[in-house]
Amino acid sequence: MTDLVDHMLAYYIAGPAADLSVAPRFYPYGELQLIFDDKVAVAVRKFGPKVRKHSKEAGKTFIDLMIEKGAWSTNEGEYGGSMHQFQADRFREVIREEQKANAIIMKAKAEGPAYWDKAFGELVA
Repeated sequence: MTDLVDHMLAYYIAGPAADLSVAPRFYPYGELQLIFDDKVAVAVRKFGPKVRKHSKEAGKTFIDLMIEKGAWSTNEGEYGGSMHQFQADRFREVIREEQKANAIIMKAKAEGPAYWDKAFGELVA
């Protein structure tokens, strides 16, 4: 991952991800990629198009992390392929864990709200 994508992921986890609510159905991986590309793009839009254009990579990274940590269950299809289902309790737990352990989020908390503007500004300069 790049520093920019790392920061986008941290920003999304630090704020907007905590309020996520998803219908309890199974989703193919490709649909999750589209959903989280959009969610990350909306979350970081205030930092400008140079940041927002990396939302696809950041969204994919977010989904991969959540699947790896069990926030989305995986069910192998009878005819191949896998589907993923949102696990609300585990998701909230993973988000809390990431908020406490992510070095970028910790730095942002220590420096205050201006940190994000400064960090993204430097990363796309």
